[in-house]
Amino acid sequence: MTQVPNISDVTRDTPVLIVGAGPTGLTAALELARRDIPVRIVERREGPSPLSRAVGIMPWAMDILDQSGAGPLVRNAAQPVHCLEVWTDKQHAMSLSMDVDPNPNFRLFCLPQNETEAILAEKLAEHGVQVEYEKNLEGISDEADFPLATINSETRSYAFILGADGVRSTVRDHLGEKMQGYDLPTKWSIADVDASGWTAPGVFRVYLKTDGNAVFVIPMSPKRYRLVASEPDALTALPVEMEIEHLHRAGDFTIGIRQASSYGRGRIWIAGDAAHTHSPVGGRGMNLGIQDADEWVERLITNRLEPEGMQGYSDARHARGKEIIEFTETARINVMAKPGLAKTLALKTAGTLGGLMLINRKIVRRMLST
Repeated sequence: MTQVPNISDVTRDTPVLIVGAGPTGLTAALELARRDIPVRIVERREGPSPLSRAVGIMPWAMDILDQSGAGPLVRNAAQPVHCLEVWTDKQHAMSLSMDVDPNPNFRLFCLPQNETEAILAEKLAEHGVQVEYEKNLEGISDEADFPLATINSETRSYAFILGADGVRSTVRDHLGEKMQGYDLPTKWSIADVDASGWTAPGVFRVYLKTDGNAVFVIPMSPKRYRLVASEPDALTALPVEMEIEHLHRAGDFTIGIRQASSYGRGRIWIAGDAAHTHSPVGGRGMNLGIQDADEWVERLITNRLEPEGMQGYSDARHARGKEIIEFTETARINVMAKPGLAKTLALKTAGTLGGLMLINRKIVRRMLST
């Protein structure tokens, strides 16, 4: 464990405030707490969310969770993806084995976000820190040496403030940062279902439709699946029949392709969805937020909990966020391209090469390393 060198008593006695108890905020709080840095984490919701926004956890994000001991618990609860299948409407086009890397931890693990959050909150509680629910951040002032935050009409000072409070971030609003970008013009949709007879456990399917739309069927457990579609109704968008035993939730959403120009200043910073949003294609959103949180804490420690030098966090994470936005947009555009000769040949080539174990392993390593 990295130890915190030479922290002044004033800074040590002034806790770090984390606003938002999603995966980003919980990761930041946990990384601080396990190093004995005083931290407070507040959440405006009434309690833990029963909903699952994100599902897939990449190996590089799982490495971060391993630092606190949360990683093994997540792996034990998660569904590893064993195979990726691509279908063109009702026809199977190609398959890739996803568990071919010699490292058994170099896998894509799928777990409902609320279950990941519960594990992180459990580990955080082991360090004596509880998420404070029904706590609304009403305002911030950074005119003094330490920023002041007003929460439920109570004002106090904090060593640092990290806004992990989502796309409508109060912390980002205080910083005066705008999310620059655009919204995709069409509605996407989601449905979480139980369908125990659907396919073998751990098979991730992508259906490429002739009209240019796509449906992703993501395994969340041996019988639970998430459908994500690039059109308004994920259940009717699926081009093949699925026998659904239980519908957990369904709805549609608009995708914003946006990024803040700066991730903060001085003692006030943002991370996760407060700093960037992008397409769910590629499943990088929650992972990027976890990585933001980890780097923010590491830079705090490197800078001995002083604001000088923290600008490197914004520069590094903005560059990483831009990289992921470009990656996910390229993937989305390629997936949603209408079928043609070039796309057909690309799928056949990938399928043929994927049948060679060495090539399969290299393709998967590239997919899971970005």
